Amino acid sequence: MPDKINKFIMMKKLLPLLLVFILFSCQKSVVYTETSDDFEDNRWMAKDVKTFSFKLKEDIDAGDIKLKFSHVYDPQYLTVPVAVTIEGPSGEKENILLNLQLKDADGNDLSECSGDICDLHTFIKENVPLKKGDYKITLQNKFAYEYLANALAVGISVERED
Repeated sequence: MPDKINKFIMMKKLLPLLLVFILFSCQKSVVYTETSDDFEDNRWMAKDVKTFSFKLKEDIDAGDIKLKFSHVYDPQYLTVPVAVTIEGPSGEKENILLNLQLKDADGNDLSECSGDICDLHTFIKENVPLKKGDYKITLQNKFAYEYLANALAVGISVERED
């Protein structure tokens, strides 16, 4: 019986160490982030293309490019179509059409909200190699009307695994 108690005590001591190891082994570091929040009257005009330019100083084996969309709580729409263009160091361009979902099928918010301000984070590209050099990413709202109401900010971030 004392052997079982000793094993239990040992496991109880090792479990927190294992959890700390798991937590820190999957860390990602942000190598670039920028947000544009210059929406007059909280309106993202259809003709207002947001451009983010940055330089990676080294190759990234497995990187993530994320989009952040900030909006007013319950903005009166469920999805936001966004056209993304990624131009890489060699001049190649990739066009991606994202349809940002603000609520799930049950009507629950997919954005993280604090009071009346909500942030939705989504992947544009996940776990992809990124070559060092100059990048330009453009974002354009493709909403069916002249502007997207209740928009507060839009931005991108590039992360890599440590």
